[in-house]
Amino acid sequence: MSRYRGQCAGITRSGEQCKGIVQQGSDWCPAHNPARAEARRRAASKAGSARSDSEAAELKQKLATLYEDVRSGRCKTSIGQTCATVAGVQLKALDTVIREREVRVKELEFSQIRLPEFQQLSAEVEELRRVVEEKSVVRRNPWAG
Repeated sequence: MSRYRGQCAGITRSGEQCKGIVQQGSDWCPAHNPARAEARRRAASKAGSARSDSEAAELKQKLATLYEDVRSGRCKTSIGQTCATVAGVQLKALDTVIREREVRVKELEFSQIRLPEFQQLSAEVEELRRVVEEKSVVRRNPWAG
């Protein structure tokens, strides 16, 4: 079912046909090839979480330092408690950012992978229905066509 058109069959975020170039024997550019969906998901996951992970690590380091400062008496307990509360809010904000990125990745996966796959399968089902209907008409009236 491969049709070499030189242009990807994928649909972009904006709903337009992808202008990516396909290799001979494929309907998809590397960015839309359904066979590469898992690799794209892993890459998007790593890219989406890299900054937040470093921010979380930095925040954990600050909390560890704060803990030692409070225990050693270099920092008042009340100030340590306030800082820990602020850090907790920062962690919740980071969690929200990570969840928003996950939603964006899932939206992209749907629009760039799942929807085009569904559209392709729908077209194939319609073609099969047409073929079945044609054969059914020929069987009912063998003298037609």
